[in-house]
Amino acid sequence: MTTNHIVTIGLDVGYGDTKAIADNGRKVIFESKVAPAEFIRFQADVGAPVKVNGLTLHDTAEGTVWVGELATRQGRPGAVRGPRDRDRVADPITTHLAHAAFAMLLPGAELARVRVVTGLPVAYYRDAFQLSQHLLGTHRILLDGHSLTVEVEDVLVVPQPFGALLSLILDERGRMTASAVELVEGRVAVLDVGMHTTDMILVEGLEYIEARSGSIEVGVSTAIDMMRKVLLDDHRVTYEPHELEVALRRGWLVIDGQKQRLNSLATDRLDPIARAIESQARTLWNISTLTAIVLAGGGALALKPWLSKRFKQAIYAPDAAMANARGFLLYGLRQWGVH
Repeated sequence: MTTNHIVTIGLDVGYGDTKAIADNGRKVIFESKVAPAEFIRFQADVGAPVKVNGLTLHDTAEGTVWVGELATRQGRPGAVRGPRDRDRVADPITTHLAHAAFAMLLPGAELARVRVVTGLPVAYYRDAFQLSQHLLGTHRILLDGHSLTVEVEDVLVVPQPFGALLSLILDERGRMTASAVELVEGRVAVLDVGMHTTDMILVEGLEYIEARSGSIEVGVSTAIDMMRKVLLDDHRVTYEPHELEVALRRGWLVIDGQKQRLNSLATDRLDPIARAIESQARTLWNISTLTAIVLAGGGALALKPWLSKRFKQAIYAPDAAMANARGFLLYGLRQWGVH
């Protein structure tokens, strides 16, 4: 099957998760993990098969690889890698994650023409041209049972947190919303709290201010590492990192059969993380002069109780974890039009 029009895609390759959304109405989110595929000797044929959020890619250079949760669950210890391990944006990991996103957004297609808007962390934005050239052109994606050829005809690369702001000021056709006047004309900061880093940008009248933008090596993983130590030292309980990420978002976890609220369990440990983010934000910005501070990323949701009280102008991007990808898509529709 060949798509009849050029598909616009917003692609956000994060350290923790890859998020993508297309103008065909599909959106995906999966772990940014890749591992060499190996033969699985035994699979229990009991009940319904467990659905795993990931897929298998057959790479002509590297061999067969697992992507997403499949890599995390089945990958050999030490062989599972993510974008944080990369030395450059053209690392094969970036390619595998992009290919997996294309395949999930275009199920059943054999040939598709696409335009992509994506982002880079502030610290990597100097590599924007290199990334655009890497993504442009023909991508032949070999999957189990079929293949997909994607012709990437155009690529725009923006600072990653910019997507969250765009998700607030553009409508579903990429047009400026009437209610966004203050955000469009004002001085707005964006805090994008990811798995390992927090990206911060300043935008004045929609102009990106490079000198007042930056990154800090603090994110959800910092909170998770501290939580794991607290639980082990104080309660002799071990939780996996992905389980604690869910617990942070919902605000509680179970210890000895009882729900424990995280506010009472770990406030003293998580407050320093919010304080570190606030300190860097105040170094970059004169916070009292800001029209708004947009909070985005899965980490912003996880740390919401600790961040909200520190930033009076804080507003949360809708579906904060997907905000960048959605903003990228809307920006693409604004640049290239709605098909």
